[in-house]
Amino acid sequence: MLTTTIGKKIIQRRKEMHCSQQRLADMCGVTKRTIASYETDGRQPRESTLKKLAAALGCSVDYLSNDTLTEFCTPTKEELYLTNVRDMYGRETADEIETLLKGSAALFAGGRLSQEAKDRYYEALTSAYMACKKAENKDRD
Repeated sequence: MLTTTIGKKIIQRRKEMHCSQQRLADMCGVTKRTIASYETDGRQPRESTLKKLAAALGCSVDYLSNDTLTEFCTPTKEELYLTNVRDMYGRETADEIETLLKGSAALFAGGRLSQEAKDRYYEALTSAYMACKKAENKDRD
């Protein structure tokens, strides 16, 4: 079975994008030395950094983290959605929403909903979550 390490995948995508180690490091909020360490497979990125790497490199988290996936995979709509939520509301909120989405994944078993309907569900769930969080903060004040 063919395998490709995360380091090789990072190098390949970075070069395809004509992106320096420093530029990728800046995009992910890490140092150039950290990127170099990932590329030589000296270190494995934390989950939060892995998500940032995938977003910066325009690939899925699964593609980067699974050595048996040798064909390039674009990010899923859910990954793109969570990246946007992370940018807007922060890591903690995005992680909590991701947990909610994973917990409700059974609702979509069998593919009964279109991707557009699922996207609307993600947005509605996020809105409901944010409304609850806002109300909770208001109650504390």
